[in-house]
Amino acid sequence: MNICLQAPEVLQLICQQLSNEYFGRQYLLAAALSCRALLEPALDILWYSLPSFKPIVTTLPADLWKVEKEGGSTFRKWTIMGVRRAITTDDLDRYMTYYARRVREVNIGGLKITLTPEAWHGLQMATSWKHGALSPFAYKVSWPLTGGVQYALPSENLNQSLPFFSLFLGPDTTVVDFTYDSRVPIHAASIRSAYKIPSKLKILSLNDIDRSTSGLVFLENYLRTSSWDHLEILRVPNVTPKSLAQLSTLPVLATLDLWDLSGIPHLYTYSDDDLEAPPEHLSTMSGDAFRSLKILKARCKSTFEFEALLQHVPPRNQVHSLKCLLGSIPSSRDIGSLFTSIRLHCNPESLRKLGVQVYGDPEVEEESLKVEVNEGVNLRPLLDFEKLETLSLNLSTTGINLNPEDIDYIVECFPSLVKLKIDANTFDSRLPLIDHSHFLQLIYGLKHLRKLGLRFNATNITGDEDRPGALSEGKGEEEKHSGSLKMLWVGDSPIYSSDRVASFLKRHCPELASSIYTIYFEEDPPEKMPVMVYKRRWEAVETSESKYRQQQCRSNVVVTEA
Repeated sequence: MNICLQAPEVLQLICQQLSNEYFGRQYLLAAALSCRALLEPALDILWYSLPSFKPIVTTLPADLWKVEKEGGSTFRKWTIMGVRRAITTDDLDRYMTYYARRVREVNIGGLKITLTPEAWHGLQMATSWKHGALSPFAYKVSWPLTGGVQYALPSENLNQSLPFFSLFLGPDTTVVDFTYDSRVPIHAASIRSAYKIPSKLKILSLNDIDRSTSGLVFLENYLRTSSWDHLEILRVPNVTPKSLAQLSTLPVLATLDLWDLSGIPHLYTYSDDDLEAPPEHLSTMSGDAFRSLKILKARCKSTFEFEALLQHVPPRNQVHSLKCLLGSIPSSRDIGSLFTSIRLHCNPESLRKLGVQVYGDPEVEEESLKVEVNEGVNLRPLLDFEKLETLSLNLSTTGINLNPEDIDYIVECFPSLVKLKIDANTFDSRLPLIDHSHFLQLIYGLKHLRKLGLRFNATNITGDEDRPGALSEGKGEEEKHSGSLKMLWVGDSPIYSSDRVASFLKRHCPELASSIYTIYFEEDPPEKMPVMVYKRRWEAVETSESKYRQQQCRSNVVVTEA
């Protein structure tokens, strides 16, 4: 045997290269059986994640099981397994000895097989009702046993199986993900008792199929059942104001993710004047509220809900990532109001990432026959966040509409930007107010910039443009960071010559390679439309960049070999 194969670390690395997903498991099994040295590390990877109940069923004696019920179509067959006799500790010996200790994640996916209540109870009795007996070292349990997620098995059988997560959920589990329906009594009772099992829960995801008021009240009552002293990440659809007040007291809560936020009332109404003279209530808000919060993310129908959420956060907070996903297209006034709330309730010393974007396929309003060339959204409320590293604003048909003054402010006020993406997915009939000179101003003025997305007028590019004059005099530090851009989103930026733009990018963005992205359409407009012509020209630029990058790589290989 090669001496390398005697090192456990090497064997683990070999097995880690084989996928543990559905189509890769057969290769892991083959590796486990091919060589005694690979047996243990391959089995560790193979059993690291438990995707269904079938692996457990197959390791128990065949004479134990009987098929109670089966059905479904050819591609959606399902089976309910019952027992012919009582389950004993001897029946479980093989699984408990060789496999249970290897399970680290219980990720129940699309189920096609489950057990009868009698079989589940048999497993409980055979393991002396010990919590987490079937996966004693699992740090994560994901348990989505509801009809809204599992499409093959009947809801009745899923409901009967849901309470038995206790066989997998142990005291040392730190990550829990439940999908349930609080309208089903057995779901409500089971979830209500789950908090007692893990002693140091760090990550909790709760997805109630019932999004009505009663479901929200159930969640509120559930969150009250524990002090959650170790909880660091909470993901739930929505919260009540009372729940929000409780969450603000959690000592180590670092991430709050709400994916269907609604119903939080506004506490205050702000105006632009409040930016100059902040309201008195801001200084009286408790500094202990959300004292450990670092990431705040919410998906909501409008900016109104997100503003209401922000108003519960004291301004001297530690939030470094703020993300707002909107289900409807906001007006320019709505976005301006949101920016004001962000300025008043976020800390310039800590905020590093800010994203506001429209998700899904919202109803798009037809653009007015009368538009103003300079109309857009004022970025000035955000200019105090000088430590921002990511600024992403993409609002469908509501454009920020960057102008030359905005570019000056961005370069001056956001020196640490790594990613800037504004209006890259915006539909706007107006020509951009900025051109390639402002593009150069950004990539040379922001030395950390790696990802850039914006609409700009690329029609006047010749390909011979030099560095901006203001920065070309002292080439010391700027020379080092030129060409640092690695990704570019151009939206529907107008472009005439693909060859000239390709030369321009090769000269100023040599690391860009083929990472150029145009605007996305659900259904492409007619090919003769200007926006589609622009799209094809930018795709030609991307192809040219890709070929250039490949040639550079070949040249480097030749030089190295020489």
